[in-house]
Amino acid sequence: MSDRRQSSQVSRILVGLVQHSLQSPRLRILGYLVAALLLINVRSFPLVWHVRVLRHMVSWNLRRFCSRDKLRFVEKTSPVAQDPFKTVITHKYWAGPDDCDFLGHLSNSAYAKNLDIARMKVCITNLRPFMLEGGWMPLAGADYAFISEIPLFSHYEVRAKVAGWDNKWIYLHSEFITRPGSSRTAKKVESATETAAELTLDIPKHKPRRTRADGTVLHCVAISRYCFKLGRLTVPPAVALAACGFGADRSNWTRSAAMQANGELRRFLEGGWKDSKGWDMAEFEEQRISGLEWCRKLTDGINAASW
Repeated sequence: MSDRRQSSQVSRILVGLVQHSLQSPRLRILGYLVAALLLINVRSFPLVWHVRVLRHMVSWNLRRFCSRDKLRFVEKTSPVAQDPFKTVITHKYWAGPDDCDFLGHLSNSAYAKNLDIARMKVCITNLRPFMLEGGWMPLAGADYAFISEIPLFSHYEVRAKVAGWDNKWIYLHSEFITRPGSSRTAKKVESATETAAELTLDIPKHKPRRTRADGTVLHCVAISRYCFKLGRLTVPPAVALAACGFGADRSNWTRSAAMQANGELRRFLEGGWKDSKGWDMAEFEEQRISGLEWCRKLTDGINAASW
C-alpha cells in the first residue's frame, strides 16, 4: 500500500506542477512559442514528406475507385490529344524556416526535396494509364542552375514540362519562380539577392534577376532525366507518352483505350509496340530534337565524368 500511496502522491504533485505552469504567464508564452515553432516546421516531421509526395497518387486512385465508369474516368484525367511540350504542371510552395538556411533563403537541398513532389505530380497528371499497368519512372539524374535566391517566407512555384526525349531517356525541364505581386515584394527579392552576394563575397556583385514578361522571376532551373520501366523492361518514351494519350489528335488514345478495355495494354508496352506503327510521335519530332540538343549539353559532361 505504501508504494501505491507514494505513486498517488507523485501523480498529484505532477498534476499540480502542470496546473501551476499553465497559470504562469511566462510559461504560457513559452508554450505558445514552442507550439508556433512546431507548427511552422510541421513539413519536416517524420513521414510528412512521404504524404506530400504520394498524396496526388492516393487522391487520384481513390477517385478512380469510387467512379462508376473507370475507363471513362481515366480518359477524362489523361492528356488526350495534348502536346507534351505545351503541357505545364505547376506546384506551389512556401519557403518556411525548415527549408531555409542561415542566410535567410531557400536552402540548396530544399530545391531537390521539393522538386520530388512536383515530379510526382507530373507523373500522376501525365502518365496515369502507364502507371496503372505497373509502370514506373526511375530518376537517373538531375542538374540544377541556381540563379537567384528565394527569400525566407516567400511563396514560390515549380513549373515543369517535357523538354525532349530519345529512345531511352525523357528530360523534364523545371523552373523555380516567384510572382512578385507588388514593388515591395520585388524589392525584397532583389535585396535578398544583393545581401547574399555581399555575404558570399561575390565580386562583381551578382545582379538580381528582373521580372520577366510573364510577371515571374526565375530563381532556379533543373533538368531531370527519367526512363520508363515495366519491371526490368525499358519502354521508349514516345511509346509511353502516346499510350497515355499525347498526340496531335485522339488516334493514340483510341488505340490505347481499346487495349486497356481488352487487358492488352501491358503486353503491348512490354514489346508489342515493336510490331505496331504510328507510336513514334512524329508530329513533335522537330520540338523533340531541339529540346534534346540543349538537354544533352548538360548531361554529356556528367556522363563523361562518371566513367
